[in-house]
Amino acid sequence: MIFIPNTCFNRIFKFHFFWLIAMILRSLACLIVALFLFGSCKENNQNSMQIQDLYVPDVLTFAGDTIPLRDQDIKERLERELWINTYWQSNTAQWIKKSGKWFPLIDSILKANNIPEDFKYLVAIESGFENVSSNKGAVGFWQLMEPTAKEFGLIINEEIDQRLDPEKAGTAACLLLKRGKTSLGTWTAVAASYNIGITGLKKVMDSQYSDNYYDLLINQETGRYLFRILAAKLILSQPEMYGFAALEPYPQWTYKKQVLDSTVVDLAFWCRKNGFSYKCFRLVNPWIRSNSIHIADSIGQITISIPTNCKTYTSKQLPINSIFQKDSSFDSQKAVFQNLVNKKDMISQKMAETPKIEEFHEVKSGENLSLIALKYQLSIEELFELNPGLKAKQNKITKGLKLRISEKE
Repeated sequence: MIFIPNTCFNRIFKFHFFWLIAMILRSLACLIVALFLFGSCKENNQNSMQIQDLYVPDVLTFAGDTIPLRDQDIKERLERELWINTYWQSNTAQWIKKSGKWFPLIDSILKANNIPEDFKYLVAIESGFENVSSNKGAVGFWQLMEPTAKEFGLIINEEIDQRLDPEKAGTAACLLLKRGKTSLGTWTAVAASYNIGITGLKKVMDSQYSDNYYDLLINQETGRYLFRILAAKLILSQPEMYGFAALEPYPQWTYKKQVLDSTVVDLAFWCRKNGFSYKCFRLVNPWIRSNSIHIADSIGQITISIPTNCKTYTSKQLPINSIFQKDSSFDSQKAVFQNLVNKKDMISQKMAETPKIEEFHEVKSGENLSLIALKYQLSIEELFELNPGLKAKQNKITKGLKLRISEKE
């Protein structure tokens, strides 16, 4: 039997007692800290999930016309476009950045042609300040179709497409807008007609016995069109209200005008000879489609832009003459070069990325109108509008029935 003195026993007991108390206190402290951190994280998560309504002014105008925002439908349509563009940050940020480069020129074009300044926001939604080509054949900043462009005096041939000249195309667009104002009466209607056409909008107005855009039940694209312009106006004119205050717009390109009155066989050679790169030249003259300009009697002299702040990085020496001036196969080489330019510089990435828009949907087993409308982001009423007579037999649709789900091209 082992004898333990009372003093040793007391010491051991006290040691274990205080150790136990310390462990309990430590555990309580850890629990308190954990609860505090959990509560903070929960609060932060709750705060991060709180999305506030976007700013919509009490009074909003477009080209002097007051937008009837007290109408709930009108306000909802505007807010839809504000939500889309505010949270499609990469696209809207590019709008803001590029607007610094292009708005001064666009403002001057609109002012010279007595068109309200608000139409500059049309360029943002039409092309995003890029020379793009749509699947319908509209080209450039202002998305002009070839017949319209030629009607207003723009040159379009193998070497030149002035729809890609923001200045000349802008002037042609102003003439089209003026025609719309004469025919439709209000700038609001003119803006909508830029999407559907003057005749197209008048037909819808006549069929619904109205002369006001806000009364119309119209196809989804045109129904959203004006509100997309209004959203662009609000965000680009007050970026700080939509979370874009820190963005700095790009500066304007600098260039000077020069008259070209003689043929240039090899533009790349000509550019280097004059102290700037072909790339810089094309950036300020995007309407030139090939590596040469032939001045014909039908065209006469043309005005080109000469870049004034072009940096070149090459150390390659120029030959005495252009290779194209020597080579008998110049025509075939020019054709290859022109095709490369068309693909890289003229065809919009948007065109390549946009899927083909189907015109009809064939009803499959188990489908109903609600599912079909949801699939193509349409409302039931829009399906009825696209398919006259469908409303009367909406409960009797059968497998194999073809429904129109988009406007005719």
